[in-house]
Amino acid sequence: MKANRLSGLLLFWILIATAFRLSARAAEPSYNGKPLSEWLLILKEGHTESGEQDAQAAIRQIGTNGIPVMVNLISVYDDWSAKRVLSKLHNKDITAYVKWDENPYSRAKSLRELGLNGFSILGTNAESAVPQIIKAMSYSDEAARALTMIGPKGFSALTNALNDSNSSVRDAIIRALGKGSGGDPEVIKQLLVNALKDPDTLIRLHAADILRDKAPDAVIATLMPLLDASDYGNCKSAADTLGTLGPAAKVAVPKLFSVFTNVVCGTNEYLIRCLTGDLLDALGKIDPDSAKEAETFWVTNNPLNGLRQGCTTTLFPNGEELIAGGYVTIEIPAISNRVLSSAELLDPKTGRWTETGKMNHARYYHRATLLRNGKVLVAGGTDCIAPGKGGDLSSAELFDPVTGKWTETGSMHSPHPSERMALQSSGKVLVYEGGFDTYPILGHELYDPASGTWELIPKEQERRRAWHASPSQQ
Repeated sequence: MKANRLSGLLLFWILIATAFRLSARAAEPSYNGKPLSEWLLILKEGHTESGEQDAQAAIRQIGTNGIPVMVNLISVYDDWSAKRVLSKLHNKDITAYVKWDENPYSRAKSLRELGLNGFSILGTNAESAVPQIIKAMSYSDEAARALTMIGPKGFSALTNALNDSNSSVRDAIIRALGKGSGGDPEVIKQLLVNALKDPDTLIRLHAADILRDKAPDAVIATLMPLLDASDYGNCKSAADTLGTLGPAAKVAVPKLFSVFTNVVCGTNEYLIRCLTGDLLDALGKIDPDSAKEAETFWVTNNPLNGLRQGCTTTLFPNGEELIAGGYVTIEIPAISNRVLSSAELLDPKTGRWTETGKMNHARYYHRATLLRNGKVLVAGGTDCIAPGKGGDLSSAELFDPVTGKWTETGSMHSPHPSERMALQSSGKVLVYEGGFDTYPILGHELYDPASGTWELIPKEQERRRAWHASPSQQ
């Protein structure tokens, strides 16, 4: 008996929920047999001009009856709210329209844009929706933009909300004003200038980005204090916007240059890898001469280990690590590569890199081997940008970790720009033949640390013997 009563109660609530869902779906207004959501989708996709015009006419005919649907659409903020709104609509195509996007944020944004487009058609006829739209502004950028499209009443509500304590609301309003829809242009400009003093940094950055062509002096004054490398996001945004001002932002060059050099000489490898390029790019757009000077400073000061390509890495028994040579890509005054002779040592106890002695020859795509005597042999490589175009090296040199200095040793019989190198069981070092067709490779070469000379091994059987004798390769 009790089980029957529970089953009956469950069925009752299922029927109530179904009836509620059906009534909600039935509430969507339509025109010429198509629900509002279908017209909004046609307007959004705009496959044909006539179809877009028909959609605009249909939305106007539906008029204020469509406001609840459009408010629901611009209020979507996640998958749950999207499903709730979609369950009330007759149009199945709209569900398929948002499902193709794997990003939940993008799906929600697509629905909000449908509602926004509807308000753009209704204009002042949607004034009654202003209170509902204001409630959605804390999570919907499109809600703020919708107010700019509803006429004076909507614009007045928008500007009043600039005093909202919620920074997300104020930020949405600033970005909506930046779209330039509705309102007097001079009033909008003044509101944006006022936003340059907002306590929220992100709002100041957004306002500055919008105003860069309208009030450059105010923008520069706002952005200069934000050039603090300790806050990567703000510093990058400030530098990017200053760069868009070009020579007009020349007053910011000393500050940009100072921040750049501090980053280059710092120990934060993330900032070195990421922020140096942003600062250099901004300097290049504002003052190419200063950018060239900054780039020279960048290449000639450590650490460069995070920027090197084509370098060698050698690990010592005590955990120290040696990085030598390689090249870095530079962009000022034109994109090119600079080959390096510098070397750096990693202290495993501190995790810091320090510059050590420079090689006698700048080179990259060379090879390095730790010898039994504790020194590092570096040989071959190239000092030109394109291997095989001349500039490939036969020279070799030794690094002494005790003195931190490099000394030249005997040269190989022919250039070896990028061949394999292997320490032999005898303590000698074998470099395998290979290379390019611009010069003859005479064969394998065997280095003797005792004499500092190279033995050429041209015969096939000796090459085969040397290969089998190699316990490891680098």
